[in-house]
Amino acid sequence: MPDGREYVLFDDTQRVAPVDLGQLPAARVDPQRPAAAGSGNDAALRRALQAELNADVGRRFSLDQIRSIAPVRYLAPEIEVDAITFATGSAAIAPDQARELADLGTALSRLLRRHPDTVLLIEGHTDAVGDASYNLALSDRRAESVALALSEYFDVPPENMVIQGYGEQLLKVPTQAAEPENRRAVVRNITALLN
Repeated sequence: MPDGREYVLFDDTQRVAPVDLGQLPAARVDPQRPAAAGSGNDAALRRALQAELNADVGRRFSLDQIRSIAPVRYLAPEIEVDAITFATGSAAIAPDQARELADLGTALSRLLRRHPDTVLLIEGHTDAVGDASYNLALSDRRAESVALALSEYFDVPPENMVIQGYGEQLLKVPTQAAEPENRRAVVRNITALLN
């Protein structure tokens, strides 16, 4: 940090207990939390991100467990980045769409100034068109594009973001067709889940 303080964001070298799916609490759904970033409700977005800092799920998880076990990841509610619609086969964010990230970028930047130990998971997703392995790589690039936009345009520190692509595994709209709503990005504040 500029003031000389150091923060350990996570330590994936520590041993953590295996995940017993039957012992996980139910995923939290907060009706006050917006389903999407970019709706113009900056105050609601800040509340949603802050609420995650205060959450207690009864145990901690490794970053690998959060990234690879969906029920664990779902303990941190998603904020859908609806300002971005990726073109088929593309991870590019148009400049006008990057500007639409203002609510999310500003809220994340403020949050990280107050809580520099916050860790954000940036997820990328695809539709079901195309080869599964190609879609997995494409979804990684989409998550990376969102993280780069947040870093470059809104000064969200890259060290506070973890990117992960899920390909076509988690379709928002269950269809094998080319569906724009499935070509998306999601942000989760996973700080409360980490060991």
